[in-house]
Amino acid sequence: MQRGFFARILDRVVANVRVVRGAPEAIALTAIVAVGMSYFTFQEFHRERLAALNDSIASQEQLLTDYRTKLRGATPAEAATQIEKLTSLLADTQKSLSETKGKPIVVDNRSRDPLRLYEDNNPIALVKDPNVDLEKKKITFLGVNSGVLLGTSKPYEFQNWKLACGGTQLYSAASDGAAHEYSYSPLTCKIVGNR
Repeated sequence: MQRGFFARILDRVVANVRVVRGAPEAIALTAIVAVGMSYFTFQEFHRERLAALNDSIASQEQLLTDYRTKLRGATPAEAATQIEKLTSLLADTQKSLSETKGKPIVVDNRSRDPLRLYEDNNPIALVKDPNVDLEKKKITFLGVNSGVLLGTSKPYEFQNWKLACGGTQLYSAASDGAAHEYSYSPLTCKIVGNR
């Protein structure tokens, strides 16, 4: 059976050689077209591959330029020294932050409501529409609601000033059974200094 198979192949080769001898120009032209198409196909594949490699090289060069700009022309040793300094600075900052978190906050420096009167850093009254007259060194409040009766001999604080208030005896008192509230309308205070 092996011999029959090879004999058939040999017969086909001999028949094809007879056809090639009969039309050599057509076979040559077909071979030239096939080689030309293969060449152009491989050339296009090569161009695409080359374009991809050129893009990769361009992006790597841009990245290298960015790194050089960030390093400002530093050598690798200088860059390593700079990184060590920044790492040390970061560690010191983190240590300082953790120490600061453990310390209590001073309440005296808390921010103040600009529409409140204070006595010894404690808010005691809510004011309405302050009218400041720096020439006469006085402030007139259209209305004041206080949880305590304002006295004439006590210093009060408003924003950045020390005040003397309570020169008027005109107020209205309201009580809900547990706490009293005093309303002054208007209340004039004298500016006696800065706090």
